[in-house]
Amino acid sequence: MNKLILIPLIFASYTSLYAQQTIKKIDIFEAIEIAKEKSIEAMEAKNSIQISYWQYRGYKADLLPNVDLQGMLPSVNRSYNRYQNADGSYSFVSSQSMTKSLSLSINQNIPFTGGVISLQSELEQLDQFGDMKNSNYLSVPASITFRQPIFAYNSLKWDMKTEPIRNIESQKQHIVDIETICINAIQHYFNLLLSKTNLDIAKQNKKNSEQLYKIAQSKREMGLISQSELQQLRLNFINSSADIIESEQSYEQNMYSLRTFLGFDNSVEIIPEIPKEAPLLSITYDNVLHIAKRNNPFTDEVSRRLIESDKIIAQARSQRGPKVDAYLSVGFSGNDKTLANSYKNLQDRQVLSLGVSVPILDWGRGKGKVIIAKYQKEMESGRVKQDIQNFEQEIKILVNKIQTQNSLVEMYQLADSLAQNRYKIAHENFMMGNISVLDINAAQIEEDNAKRTFINQKYFSWLYYYKLRQVTLHDFAERRDLIDNIKRTQWTERYLNKLLNNDEIGR
Repeated sequence: MNKLILIPLIFASYTSLYAQQTIKKIDIFEAIEIAKEKSIEAMEAKNSIQISYWQYRGYKADLLPNVDLQGMLPSVNRSYNRYQNADGSYSFVSSQSMTKSLSLSINQNIPFTGGVISLQSELEQLDQFGDMKNSNYLSVPASITFRQPIFAYNSLKWDMKTEPIRNIESQKQHIVDIETICINAIQHYFNLLLSKTNLDIAKQNKKNSEQLYKIAQSKREMGLISQSELQQLRLNFINSSADIIESEQSYEQNMYSLRTFLGFDNSVEIIPEIPKEAPLLSITYDNVLHIAKRNNPFTDEVSRRLIESDKIIAQARSQRGPKVDAYLSVGFSGNDKTLANSYKNLQDRQVLSLGVSVPILDWGRGKGKVIIAKYQKEMESGRVKQDIQNFEQEIKILVNKIQTQNSLVEMYQLADSLAQNRYKIAHENFMMGNISVLDINAAQIEEDNAKRTFINQKYFSWLYYYKLRQVTLHDFAERRDLIDNIKRTQWTERYLNKLLNNDEIGR
């Protein structure tokens, strides 16, 4: 009897942990909404979309004019420099001067050519010290400069193809991350709900086994049951007490997990409510696949990957051929000993240069880079095809699960109800001596398993529903997309049409 006294004391110590806690009842919708606002994953999702936003802002800034101000205030030179005399001899002369300069330029990248056009204004002052003390001013009120690499890799042109797609992809991925938070909330919620169900079952089993054991003791005294059956019921009572302790531990762990996930402190005890069934959906594979290809960031990722494989080939080809850099600058300049006069009597200022670099012999290095880039594109196209097949297969499996889940929930709900009634009848028959201990044990096990299975099926219903939302970014219950106002570029549409029409990828 010492063990029977010790077990309730241990159980009481566990239950006392919750005596000073604040009880908060929540349903699955509250858990999801709290998770989307307060969880660590929600904070990470917000930070991720902000990073993507500012990266896209950086790309957009490269397409806009930028203003630069440069100055040297001042540069002092006190040194001896070598000087060649008229007779060919050399001597050292003293140089004492100070230079100050200031320039303002407006620069604009030209995305389609890769060049840069600039509007500049410059002013330089040269002060000479020593015996020939004087000052000179050089002014360039306005000049236009054009720099253009020819046959070079134009990174900005390719960014115009990939960055808008990447921006759309990041916006969609943010919604996917939010739906992932919902799925994690559902998992934590049902883990706690199932552990609470197990704890309730363990408490009820302990109460039932204690009652049956007392009845069995009376029956044993009257010789209605065997000693073996009595010991079996005593064992059931002991096991039910131990089950309470294990269920308490599991309940505490899952309570901590959900509480931490939702951002509650340790003083809150969350009581999850058994949710109703998830929305019943009437869906087809073709419809779900079409919406998923339209909305899922995977489509935009595929488009970007294919374009980036073409970009690598273009970059390799540019490194193989000749390099030509053209520079042209036209404007006006003036020079005088006074600042005001340096802006008068301006003269034309023209600078033109053309630099050429032609590889004569590179032992096939450039050709090899192009060949490697082409093979890499073929490999990427193959990976894309495989990823598309996996994507479609995952959707097909998910749709099949959802289509069968609705009927499964109804069946397991009926099984739960039948198991409860069966145990009630078995309990009454045992008290009347019509069934054995094995029969009452079997009825109890079936009732417990039916209850757990019914909770699990509810979990799968909610899990599949939100996984469908995650993969399609579409709410089938309200028949609306989860993300709006997304404008695709012509490059995205080109690859999207290939995906939707199941055309060959990478042609």
